[in-house]
Amino acid sequence: MIIKNISKLSEFGIFRSHNNSGVQDFGKYNLFYGWNGSGKTTLSSLFRCIENRTPSEKFPSAEFTVNLEGGAAITQANIGEADLNVYTFNRDFIDENISWSSVVKSILLVDKEKIAERGKLEDLKKQQKTDTEAREKEAQEIQELERAIAKFGTDSARHMKTSLQSIDTTDRYYLNYDKRKFKQFISNNLEATKSTAPLLDDQKIVELTNAAKPDQKSAITFDLKTINNETFTKAKTRLDDLLKTGVISKTIQRLVDHGDIKSWVETGLDLHKRHETNQCEFCGNEINEERINQLEAHFNDDYKAFQDRLVKADQWLSGQYIQQPQLPPDSDFYDEFKKEYSEGCTALEKSITTLNGEITTWHNVLKEKTGNPLGTRLTVEPITESSIKAFNDAMTAIGEAVGKHNHKSENFKEETNKAKKKLELHYATTEVRSFGYHEKQQQVVDRTIKNNKLKTTIDKRIMEIRTLEDSLSNEGLGAEQFNESLHKFLGRSELTLRFNPIKKGYEILRNDSDPVDGKLSEGEKTAIAFVYFITKLKENDNKIVDIIVVVDDPVSSFDSNHLFHAYSFLRSNCKSAKQIFVLTHNFTYFKLIRDWFYGINKNRRSKQSPKDPNAFFFTIEASTGLPRDSIITNADDSLINYNSEYHYIFSKLHKFKDNPTLSRDEAFLTANLARKLLESFFSFKYPKHRTDIAQLMACGLKGCKITDESTKEKIYRFINKYSHSIVIDVNEDSSENLVGESHNVIGDIFTWLQEVDEVHYNEMLEVVTGK
Repeated sequence: MIIKNISKLSEFGIFRSHNNSGVQDFGKYNLFYGWNGSGKTTLSSLFRCIENRTPSEKFPSAEFTVNLEGGAAITQANIGEADLNVYTFNRDFIDENISWSSVVKSILLVDKEKIAERGKLEDLKKQQKTDTEAREKEAQEIQELERAIAKFGTDSARHMKTSLQSIDTTDRYYLNYDKRKFKQFISNNLEATKSTAPLLDDQKIVELTNAAKPDQKSAITFDLKTINNETFTKAKTRLDDLLKTGVISKTIQRLVDHGDIKSWVETGLDLHKRHETNQCEFCGNEINEERINQLEAHFNDDYKAFQDRLVKADQWLSGQYIQQPQLPPDSDFYDEFKKEYSEGCTALEKSITTLNGEITTWHNVLKEKTGNPLGTRLTVEPITESSIKAFNDAMTAIGEAVGKHNHKSENFKEETNKAKKKLELHYATTEVRSFGYHEKQQQVVDRTIKNNKLKTTIDKRIMEIRTLEDSLSNEGLGAEQFNESLHKFLGRSELTLRFNPIKKGYEILRNDSDPVDGKLSEGEKTAIAFVYFITKLKENDNKIVDIIVVVDDPVSSFDSNHLFHAYSFLRSNCKSAKQIFVLTHNFTYFKLIRDWFYGINKNRRSKQSPKDPNAFFFTIEASTGLPRDSIITNADDSLINYNSEYHYIFSKLHKFKDNPTLSRDEAFLTANLARKLLESFFSFKYPKHRTDIAQLMACGLKGCKITDESTKEKIYRFINKYSHSIVIDVNEDSSENLVGESHNVIGDIFTWLQEVDEVHYNEMLEVVTGK
């Protein structure tokens, strides 16, 4: 992984609100230019935090986001888990490793002569690299799986909320349904959601949805009546007795054979007796006494008594027909019970029809017996048990529907909650099965356990590698390589390091014998620190290709010769680093590194298969207003293309000249740029007065006709009052005056430069404008 960009850097010293807007992503090679005080060292301390995997102690409120290619971003919250191999050279590194009056910390370089041990160490490191990469890859895949599970929780909670809100819009639990509730529900119903039992069908979902509605209904009154099978068993016994019973009489065969005639004659005989006449009302002839006696013998008292029994039996049987009971309307029921109730009512109606049909059959047989009481061959079938059972079952079903309804009315909240929970379980289980939630959760557990075991193996191997490295490491070898590099760097060999086992570090000696005791020039200190840093990169057999190198201004006290050594030393030792960040305020050093990086891009473009550039240039710019605020920006073309800082300053100020309105920050910046430009221009023209800006400007006024003393004084006052404004005491109107004056003064400055050296001015314009 390499560092892609810094998308957020706030409250980190002078970096108050950097957001990387419009800034090029970092490449393998990255060069930063910034004047003193712009924030270079502060930025390097961010890399130092990543190196040490600790947040900044200086800026405890700082927030940052360092994005990586091929890995999760590093923030102040997770910096302890950062896994970048970063080495940072800055003031903090020097202070932590070098005490100029006592000791320099040791460098543990691996002895190349111990071939067998080195071979074992190499094998261990290769296996360590393989296992570490495998563990990191597995950890990343586990994280992706966990993110998928977390996303599943969020998405499922949203689906659940949509489904559950249709049940009851007054229930706050479902109105505010979220990932936390969803996960808690699964936890509380773990076995149920793991079950392979069939899910609810659409009809059941509709029923439960209806059951969960918040509309409470009144209880229903219903009188449950059933039929005792014994009733019809006894009735059949009595009916069978009637049907088999006959009467002794002097029968008239024609009347026996023809029941209708028998009924007509019997009725007529009774009418004649009541009306005391023996004249046939039909034909008008007289009915003789013998005929009357024959008829009365046929219709004797036993016959009449039996006839009365048949009539009463008929009346009783008429009362046995099943009447449709008074049933409550289905609108009185909760929706989920309506279907059950309706089915019960339909079944009841059908059973009543069936039973009444069977009773009618009995009735018809009885009527036939009544029509011919002397017959004894008539029979009836029993009322079927299935018909009675169908009636009783239908009544029971209706009673159960009423019971369920009334139970819900009496326990309304409890029953609606049960329905909601069943639906919630259905929807949750549907989501869980569709995603394979439990299987993926188990995968996370199993893979994490396995990966943790691999981590344990890696950690044990770390100790084995360290033990082997310690046996191979040689502080004397570290001093030897350091001294060789330092002597080349300085061009002399009077300063050396010697390992002191008592102090467990290196003493700095002059002429190989005298401890320096802090008596070092700033240039010597810088050289020692920088060479020490580069040498330490190779400690414990580190590979430069695995290291991100950050170097902050290693040249503050060097002359031009040492600047070249610092550049050459960095290039020869770090060109193959995984990634390089160089920060400097020295334009000469910047130019050396810039040309190196520019050549890298040029080579990448010129090959047969051209590649994108991997070296990029940036500036760190601080606002001049208070409080100051620095940002990282893409380097201006003038900084990349020109060969001196003077070109850069001329270009920057000339752009402001053509800008009709300047912000307050831009106006302050113009004052600083104007001072630097005039000092550089007049110092070159009048080298005898390089230390005094007033004398330089006075010399520059000689021979001028356009720029007079008044204009010079205005420019002088402007650059002295507003440049370096952090330490200049200004009144409350100064900012407004600055904004108003800046544009005019810039124009006067360029007019003055043109008047003093028109050839130089015109050529500079060609350089910065391309015209």
